[in-house]
This record gives sequence, structure tokens and C-alpha cells, in this order.
Amino acid sequence: MIIWSIAKTTVGDALRKKVLQIFLVVAIGLIVISLSFSQTLSFSTSSGSSTDIMLIKSFGLGLMAVAGWLISLVMGVSLIPQEIERRTIYTILAKPVKRYEFIIGKYLGAVLTLAINVAVMGVVFVAVCIFKAMGAEQPMASPTTGINVVGMQQVGLFDWNMIWGVVMIYLQFMVLSSVVLLFSVFLTPTVNFFMGLGVYIVGVMASLTETLATAEKASVLMKGFYRLIHTIIPNFDKFNVTNALLHPETHIESMAKYTGVVALYALFYALLMMLLAVIIFRKKEV
Repeated sequence: MIIWSIAKTTVGDALRKKVLQIFLVVAIGLIVISLSFSQTLSFSTSSGSSTDIMLIKSFGLGLMAVAGWLISLVMGVSLIPQEIERRTIYTILAKPVKRYEFIIGKYLGAVLTLAINVAVMGVVFVAVCIFKAMGAEQPMASPTTGINVVGMQQVGLFDWNMIWGVVMIYLQFMVLSSVVLLFSVFLTPTVNFFMGLGVYIVGVMASLTETLATAEKASVLMKGFYRLIHTIIPNFDKFNVTNALLHPETHIESMAKYTGVVALYALFYALLMMLLAVIIFRKKEV
């Protein structure tokens, strides 16, 4: 299949990039180093405590998010321009390869590369959390009052919330990759990098743009502007569930259901970006 062949080639090229390898190695190293937090941070409690585990989960998910953001941008900005610069795109399109197959193959390769990197970091992250949970204890509240601490109980070794957190990180950067790929059709890598960064920052602040769109004292024009921004820019705030995953009092009722809904949102937005990329690329002279 042509699309699959382009995707495999894209994955191979991306995995050979030293800068992406450095991002992955550094992220994995820092996740492993987080095991020493209980001995080095003054606000952390004794080794093996539930507080240490929460700290490691927060740090690990945050670190994977940063690494995923860098990988998505650095890899995505050069997907199309790199082929044009090498002039390999002329050889590819001279064959019986349709332009939409080229775009879809490139995006599929990008998300597969991202999946490999996130999966590797996720396995290390889960392993570190399980290792830290061995022998860890947490206060056990009274079953009647729910306030008074009546003893200590063993912390579970495996928490499904860790998996949901990793999946959410992958989904948000799957969306970001689609945006960056769209930009790469008509923008230079440098401009694309900063455009992608801007989209991500605005998307993370989606709750702010929503508030501004409904502000009572704002003019109709400003409300309409922020409503448009909130609608067009992907809402990356939907994927940021780290706080809910780590703190039971803000826990989402069903992470599985919420993840499914967000996955559909991510798929819809990615497909929309690919559709626009295909339309623009069909009219582009290369």
C-alpha cells in the first residue's frame, strides 16, 4: 500500500534524527532520576511514601508532555519542506502516488513515530512508578468520618490513571502534529515552528479564551473574536488531566469514558487538518 510505504519511510527517517533521539534519552533519564526525589527535595517525605509517588507521577507526566511537544514540533516542521529541499518529492510524485496519499502517509508516519516515543517513555514511567510504590504506605482515613487517620495502608502497585495520563499526552500531540503538518505545506520550518508553538500555547489557555468570550463587560466584537479563537484553535486544555489524575478530590468520574470522548475530538480535529492540508497541497506547485 502506497500510504503505508510512505509512512514506514517517514518513521525510519524520523527515528534516525539525532535530535529526536536526544529528546527521548534525556526524558527517559530524567524520569529514572526522579526516583531520587525523596532523598534530594526538602518538601518530599520519607523514601517510598505516597507523597513521593504523587510527585514522581506529576513530574513524569509533565516531562513526557514537554518531550512530546518538542518531538511533535521538530519532526513536524520538516516533513514536507525536507522532501522539497532534497527534491525527493519530485521522484515520489512522478510515480503513481496521489498527493493525498503523500500527505496521509507523512502524517501516519509522524503519529507512529510519536507513538513509539511516547510508548517508550510511558513504559519507563509506569515501571518507575511501580518500583517506587513497592512498600509505600499512605494514611488510611476512618470509614465513619473520613477525616481522622486510623492507620496506614499499602499503596497499590499499579494505577490505571498512569496509563490514561500517557494516552492523553499522546492524543494532544497527535493533534499538534496534524496542525504542524498543515502549516508545513505552505510555511518554512522556522515560521512553522513558532506558529505551532503559538497554537499550542493558545490551545492550552482554552479556558481563558472561553472566559473572555463570555465576559459581560467585553464588546460584541471582542466576544466574537475570542469565541472564534476558542473554536478554531484545538482545545489542548481538554487533554491536561494531570491534576485530576493525581488528586482524588478532583478526579474525573470515569477516565475511560472521558478519554474516549477526547480521543474522538482529537481524531475529528486531526482529520480536519489533514483535509485542509490535502486541499492546499493539491493546488501547490512543487
